[in-house]
Amino acid sequence: MAQKRKPSQNITRENGTNSTSRANKRGKPDLSSPHPNARQAEEFGIVLRQFYPPEMSNERCQAYNDGTLERPMDALNRACEETVDARRSIRPNAAVVHWFKSDLRLHDNRALRKAYEVAREHSIPLITLYILSPEDLTAHLSSPARVDLTLRTLEQLKRDLGELDIPLYMETQEKRSDIPQRIIDLCQEWGANHLFANIEYEVDELRREAKLVRLCVESGIAFDMLHDTCVVPPGLLSSQQGKQYAVYSPWFRTWQVFLMDNPDYLEVSEEPGSNPGNARKVFKGLFASEVPGAPDNKRLSDQEREHLRQLYPAGEHEALDRLERFLAEKATDYDDTRNSLSKQTTSVLSPYFASGSLSARTAVAKAKKANRNQLDRNDLGFVSWISEVAWRDFYRHVLVHWPFICMNKCFKPEFTDLEWEYNEDYFNAWCEGRTGYPIVDAAMRQINSAAWMHNRSRMVVASFYRRIY
Repeated sequence: MAQKRKPSQNITRENGTNSTSRANKRGKPDLSSPHPNARQAEEFGIVLRQFYPPEMSNERCQAYNDGTLERPMDALNRACEETVDARRSIRPNAAVVHWFKSDLRLHDNRALRKAYEVAREHSIPLITLYILSPEDLTAHLSSPARVDLTLRTLEQLKRDLGELDIPLYMETQEKRSDIPQRIIDLCQEWGANHLFANIEYEVDELRREAKLVRLCVESGIAFDMLHDTCVVPPGLLSSQQGKQYAVYSPWFRTWQVFLMDNPDYLEVSEEPGSNPGNARKVFKGLFASEVPGAPDNKRLSDQEREHLRQLYPAGEHEALDRLERFLAEKATDYDDTRNSLSKQTTSVLSPYFASGSLSARTAVAKAKKANRNQLDRNDLGFVSWISEVAWRDFYRHVLVHWPFICMNKCFKPEFTDLEWEYNEDYFNAWCEGRTGYPIVDAAMRQINSAAWMHNRSRMVVASFYRRIY
């Protein structure tokens, strides 16, 4: 579908005249102007204008790079810094709330553990919360298979929490812009002055949380967020020149050294214990909360749902079991076999990382332990697998520093100036595994059937799509 043809020069578009954005009255680039080719991206569904503005100009990307525009992570950090005294002065009231997002587990969940400790210290109930946002699922292109796994994981999570007398309240919010105020309303309804959550590093989420921190303080609620998704939080690693790494290999070596020097970052958080308050009595109705249904545009057929349930049983118990089996049975051979597509030699844990039923920290900590407590030596199979898990950290570090890469811009924005050919027939053939190239077609048919694809297959089909079509 998308084939590189030639750099766009003197191209006329409705949104601009060339690759340079319009200048404002002072002669400086107008950072609000879209990219000249923005309309084309919208016509082919690359930019969903229902949720997002037109594709930004390259000058706006540069403004993020040079600090003219504040990065979303910096905006969140600033909101936390400017409200720190006010948040510390707020005393717990009738309950403490943990907001589940992409961290659907009890094991090694830092924000959940912190919420439990505050509740235990003050002998008040812990309440947990999950809000399903159909608009977010659409805006973020979440697949029906992923939505199904998330909802099934919530079912297991509710059972696990119930055994600890901890309620999990769930609801659907049709408008994602209503979520911050809805969370405040629920906290006030429950008499909760303390709200905890783990940080998500995507742009929409960072901006939402920066807003929510301030709104909560205005309502007398302390909203505290913890780093949990990454083994090493974004911003802690830099090159000798003090810059964010753009290349994985030197970044990974620095990541390894950092963890060897700071082993506490691999310490796994304890699960919460029994609810310290009388939640079964005071918040009885919350225990009856049901898992939301999938939005109409994210539903699977009964046959598809049963097929995926067989492939990927939901929840952290399954995730931990799979991790243990992989480390015991396949990890030592991983460096030699990981590129083979003929056998199942990988962990197939990506669905569980994605749903948050397994933390990257747990995976690395267990692999390190199995490798005689080494991150960079001993068994190359374990070292190689750890390096694959570390890619998750790397991409989040990159995303935080260069946020425009998830705003429909290239990592190197100048490549947006290239004209691309759009052919829907080619694109559909690629999606359906009808290109005529056996390895490409087999890989695409696999993901259509199993909602999962081998890492090397992903590289093959992406390169094919990028370079051939």
